[in-house]
Amino acid sequence: MLLAAGEGRPLFYWGARPPVVTAAEQTSVGAEAHVTEVHAAVEPKGLVLRFTFDRPARDAMHLPDGTPVSGRLRAVLYLDTDDDRRSGLDQGSLDPRTGADGRLEVGVVSVGEDPEEKRKASAVLTVTLSSLARDGRRKTLWRGDAEGSPSEVSAHGEWVEVRVPVSAVEPRPPLRLVLAEGDRTFEGRLLR
Repeated sequence: MLLAAGEGRPLFYWGARPPVVTAAEQTSVGAEAHVTEVHAAVEPKGLVLRFTFDRPARDAMHLPDGTPVSGRLRAVLYLDTDDDRRSGLDQGSLDPRTGADGRLEVGVVSVGEDPEEKRKASAVLTVTLSSLARDGRRKTLWRGDAEGSPSEVSAHGEWVEVRVPVSAVEPRPPLRLVLAEGDRTFEGRLLR
């Protein structure tokens, strides 16, 4: 498989696996990319996730003239690794995020040009996994980015793939996932 210049490599063979979370279609307003599907799999190395966006990930990370930009590619996924709504975050019985013990955030950081280092401006895809306390307090468990850890964070086409190491999260199906898109949430379960 050939990838366009600057794109990462796929981290996992998804085959015909259906998405775990499917977001309702929304009309794109502005330049911000939206997640349409989340695929998930548990493997010996950890939890693998694939976020499918409504446009190529690299396009959302740059302005039309190629200038890197932050904030237009973002995803927030809540993880309930024990599928128990009585543990983890407490947002009330009607909020699907209740019970989540982890929060994974995908984003882009725009890094400016550095002539002394002979480095051009770039957009760096970043991922942060935080644990969640009952009251919402967070503690960072793991960070990765496409430049420093390309075997854990990769963007290609409409997809952003993340491999969260088992040292940061111990997922055991059933695993409940909640995608947060603004004030809307979409829930799914990885059963095996």
